[in-house]
Amino acid sequence: MDNDGLIPIGRFAKLTDLSPRFLRKLDERGLLSPVYVDPSSRYRYYSPAQTRLAGLVHLARQVGMTVDQLDEVVAAYDSGELRPYLERQRAAVAARLAEDGRLLRLLDLELERGGRPLAYEVALKDQAALLVMSAAGSVPRVHPHDAWALESALRRVGARAMVHIAGRGETPSRHPVILYDTDLSRDDAFTFEVCFPLTAPLPEGDGVVCKELPAARVAYTTFHGPYDTIWNAHVELQAWIAEHGYQPAGPLRETGIVNEEDGASPRDWVTELSVPVEPPAAPA
Repeated sequence: MDNDGLIPIGRFAKLTDLSPRFLRKLDERGLLSPVYVDPSSRYRYYSPAQTRLAGLVHLARQVGMTVDQLDEVVAAYDSGELRPYLERQRAAVAARLAEDGRLLRLLDLELERGGRPLAYEVALKDQAALLVMSAAGSVPRVHPHDAWALESALRRVGARAMVHIAGRGETPSRHPVILYDTDLSRDDAFTFEVCFPLTAPLPEGDGVVCKELPAARVAYTTFHGPYDTIWNAHVELQAWIAEHGYQPAGPLRETGIVNEEDGASPRDWVTELSVPVEPPAAPA
């Protein structure tokens, strides 16, 4: 130690694993200032006691806190609230890790599809008429698309229909059909119906109606995996319809082929997407 037991900035930087440049930045922010600055050389000196505060700053940097958060962590330390503050930081890091894990799983699923990413096979088929019990709902659209906000709304509305069906002595189908009466390029809300297939008509009530979905020629594709990226399959289906000269002739339909009710994990879910279409107009 030099200068009456003080530690010059170079040695203090090595001792605390904080660079001299970063120590100067801390001084500028009033977080860790030298106790003495030589008036002639402008050389900075720190006291041994300041290594504790420097250690706190070093810890904050190690766990990913930004420079702007250092004010908060130092204030928490000074007020005796460091532990609660670090617990909140841990919760924030855990949430980020969970989100990163979700994103990693989505990337893995996309890569596992094989072939060209974002490529979905689209074809035409005849879809038979279907008798259903239907409950309607809507949810505002947000950007970027929040698949689970939409899913939550679908579940709420679907539960209402299921209660109605069960109250009439029938077991609701495990594979509902979702109709979207929504123009994806224009509307600010998803307007939808959750439909449960029936073998025979049931009484209506509580906002649940019995109806027949008409037979139609549809363009369709199959989506595999959780709903987080199902939007991409919808976009591809709409693009295929436009590129092949067809016109949409009814609401977009999602039909669960394999879902959680079958005991399948999200990565194994299978959903069919379809849109009734009219054939291309004949050349004039």
